[in-house]
Amino acid sequence: MFVSFFQSERSLSTLSLVIPKMVTKAGMLIVIALMLGACSDDDVLPPSPLPDFDEEIQVEELWSVDVDDGVDDHYLLLTPAITERWAYAASYDGEVVKLNREDGEEVWEIETEHKITGGVGAGYGVVVYGTDNGEAVALSEENGSEIWKVELSGQILATPAVGASRVVVQTMDGRMHALNRETGKKEWLYDTPIPNLTLRGSSSPIIVGEVTLAGFANGRLVAVKTENGGVGWEYPVSEPQGRSELERLVDLDGRFWVARNVVYAATYQGKLAAIDIPSGRLLWQKPFSTYAGVSEKLDRVYVVDQDSVIKVLDAVSGAEVWTTDLFKGRRLSAITPVGVNAVVGDFEGYLHWLHYRDGRIQARVRVDRDGLRAPPIVKDNVVYVQGNSGELAAYKVIEK
Repeated sequence: MFVSFFQSERSLSTLSLVIPKMVTKAGMLIVIALMLGACSDDDVLPPSPLPDFDEEIQVEELWSVDVDDGVDDHYLLLTPAITERWAYAASYDGEVVKLNREDGEEVWEIETEHKITGGVGAGYGVVVYGTDNGEAVALSEENGSEIWKVELSGQILATPAVGASRVVVQTMDGRMHALNRETGKKEWLYDTPIPNLTLRGSSSPIIVGEVTLAGFANGRLVAVKTENGGVGWEYPVSEPQGRSELERLVDLDGRFWVARNVVYAATYQGKLAAIDIPSGRLLWQKPFSTYAGVSEKLDRVYVVDQDSVIKVLDAVSGAEVWTTDLFKGRRLSAITPVGVNAVVGDFEGYLHWLHYRDGRIQARVRVDRDGLRAPPIVKDNVVYVQGNSGELAAYKVIEK
């Protein structure tokens, strides 16, 4: 059962919550009452007006294409996969496309019969996505033909991670499945208990060398061996606190980020932490609440809190460098660094370029009038972003 609150603008009231099937009918009524009580008028945070700024850089649109109807009316984060030469993207209604990364020229387009809710991941000859009924599907990078399809244990909202020998797929029931990249055979399973009430979403697993990192709705970040599923370490980024189910939400749903053997991760109603990947040792942590996620570049950690206030911290110490509330209430995406800037999308479909030193706005374009929920992706200083209605566009700063 899914319970969504999209009309008001503040924290939980902008999110979709999931009540697992094991909760009783009476339990669901209690939880729904709690959620409705949490969404009072006092909790509504109106979006800030679009900030004024003096344009300091010029941004060029390299190309744009429509990928069917995008996520339609569903609360999903469908992100494109960007490789050295190609861009792959999907829509909820089942369209998958392969584009030339340089000019957006279509190479192939496939109309599948699936409702795509997680994806897409690409590499090593395959394009992988997840469906609303828990199927992981691999297509050929060459021509889009289906290579394999595997039924897993639950709905897939996360982007599959594609490695040389394994495809790692995370499902909504707290499980992580490793599949043989060539055949789809199930190789190993990681399972962790999740709370009765969670945010609707999943952070996406990342393959780093021989290790896969994954975050879960219980606030834990884990590192497992990609080849055999052996657990290297588990770290509780946040522990549930409070008396009600709502107060105890600590989902690690947002994007986490890897740089120089350090993973940066943050939870809802919890903490932002920097963790050494080889050892699982905590380097630093700060109280924080986000459902968007983290990024890092030039020794700066970028994070958007639950109210869309942007904070930038020193990557080594965690000390605050700067913060801006210009976008408060604008339901920002995760923020992604590019060059000496960072880019972030908002609910009206604007993409903003901010300077990494102080957060001043340097440029802005409107990508998709239905909004930008999925985080921008950067490759070779080109920004790729997919809007809610399916608009996929590539942008680059024009050098003067």
